[in-house]
Amino acid sequence: MRLHKGSDGWGRDSYKIPRYAVVGSSDCGMWSDSPAKSDLVKQELEDFRKVLRKEHIRSHYKATESGNLFMVKVWVVVAPKDFTMAKNLADTYLEETKHHTRHIHNAE
Repeated sequence: MRLHKGSDGWGRDSYKIPRYAVVGSSDCGMWSDSPAKSDLVKQELEDFRKVLRKEHIRSHYKATESGNLFMVKVWVVVAPKDFTMAKNLADTYLEETKHHTRHIHNAE
């Protein structure tokens, strides 16, 4: 696992990132006031997984705790042999979609 060290002095906004994760998102569930509702988060992550599938790269989801009690982090994780290619695809995808995605982000 990798660690994203947040800016909070107590580490409350820090979280773990699975080793071969290429993109992720915060997921706040389905509450009416959730800033990152599960269905919207899943759609953005699934749209990226379609890019991976076109390149015959298999992936799966991995959830980790976040620094927020009411939120989890959801990651798209690939096999070690596919990581470099998937990371490059993720970087390109995130750049191309940055104006119409809200939740998906890189795994750094």
